[in-house]
Amino acid sequence: MTAAVSLRSLSKRYRIYPRQRHRLLEAATFGRIQRGHDFWALKDVDLDVEPGTTLGILGRNGAGKSTLLKIVSGVLQPTSGTARVNGRLAALLQLGAGFNPEFTGRENVLLYGLMLGLERKEIFQRFDEIEEFADLGEFMEQPVKTYSSGMHARLGFAVAVNVEPEVLVVDETLSVGDAVFRHLGLQKMRELRDSGATILFVSHGMGMIKDFCTEAVLLHQGELLFSGETSETIDYYQALIASNEARQKPGAPEYAIEQTNSEPSFKESSELDKRRRGLRHGTGEARIQNVELLNERGESVEWVDQDSRLTVRMHVEYMKDTNGGLLRLTLRNSNGLDVFTTTTSNQGVSLGRRKKGERIIVDFTFEVPLRHGSYSVGAGISHPGRKNLHMDWIDVAAVFEATRSAGSQAVLGLVQLPTEVKVHESAHSGSSGKSA
Repeated sequence: MTAAVSLRSLSKRYRIYPRQRHRLLEAATFGRIQRGHDFWALKDVDLDVEPGTTLGILGRNGAGKSTLLKIVSGVLQPTSGTARVNGRLAALLQLGAGFNPEFTGRENVLLYGLMLGLERKEIFQRFDEIEEFADLGEFMEQPVKTYSSGMHARLGFAVAVNVEPEVLVVDETLSVGDAVFRHLGLQKMRELRDSGATILFVSHGMGMIKDFCTEAVLLHQGELLFSGETSETIDYYQALIASNEARQKPGAPEYAIEQTNSEPSFKESSELDKRRRGLRHGTGEARIQNVELLNERGESVEWVDQDSRLTVRMHVEYMKDTNGGLLRLTLRNSNGLDVFTTTTSNQGVSLGRRKKGERIIVDFTFEVPLRHGSYSVGAGISHPGRKNLHMDWIDVAAVFEATRSAGSQAVLGLVQLPTEVKVHESAHSGSSGKSA
């Protein structure tokens, strides 16, 4: 099988100077007076990435990760060696890369698509989906130089993931933008991964690499130090960090369905109507009009203490006479991992038969023993006995941040499970045991 990405003896050298005047002096004397030194960002890297692989690239700052991705993407030329890519490639590197700041968002979509080898007809066919995913509103007609960093990221990501790339290169793009964008972006990357695309992914989030990538490599001082299964590579990386820290001085930096008391009212949300088709689908027999996140006082919240209770309130409208179906709730962490799922059926609640135009409000209330971080809520309504046939499903219906309240115990894993601990004395001690 032909590799999607093939690197052979890949090296990249930079010339480093203490001051700008030293660069000029060396150039003026045609190198007779040396004032700089060579820095090798990459040294003889050999790597084959098979089609369909999601490859995480690990390494400390300055290890050569971004240089590697830029060479693969064609942004940089190697000093020696070769980098070959088989298939249509889309790259998400530093913000604004490939964009003309004087052009509007719409014009840059056209330009970027042409750079990727698409015909104008293809770009126009996909433009509505790109515009919907980027969600820039009127700024799509404004010059890119007026965009914030998050808007740059949304536009670049929307173009790259919607041109059906065979190879996608991502360098920390999802670290900018709001929580909804990060969850939507990860969901789209999972769809590309599951469709067979090859993804090269750089992130400093070990959890994201572990949950998302099928393989990983470790770069250190420009060299390919380790390549293998993701968990094994992460273990190797953490051992490397621990070894380096042990040699440093102490303290030195590593590198400079439950109703609330109040009567609920039905709400319709235009926000959910904006959800891209790929993140919302269903037969249309029922529709989730709104999803609210409420605290114990019935107030809308975006931040939830881990010791408190959260209510996810779903507003549902039936578009046809039908069996009521079952409502499904899923919580995902920022790495896209499902940490909790339940349904009305699991909780012993039946929605009964419903008529066209009928509306109901359903509350799911639960404690939040979650690790600190960002979480998204997936909401759906499906046919009983046919859980994969949805009347309506929304991948990211709401987003909240789980926080640690003052004085509470830190959650070390994904969740804090109710636990009982007992200490038993050994048999020869003569003690019957005690609880702790």
